[in-house]
Amino acid sequence: AQIDSNYLSAVTSGLTYLVEKFKDFSGSATINLDGVVRSRLADFAEHHL
Repeated sequence: AQIDSNYLSAVTSGLTYLVEKFKDFSGSATINLDGVVRSRLADFAEHHL
């Protein structure tokens, strides 16, 4: 996950907190993605801005 704060990490983010709190709820689920697909616009912006 992209975290742009010195005060947060992959362990202390709000998303991690929610996943941990909901892990025993039968109506919850998590999805792990193998990679990132970026749009052409995002790719252009990354290289030109």
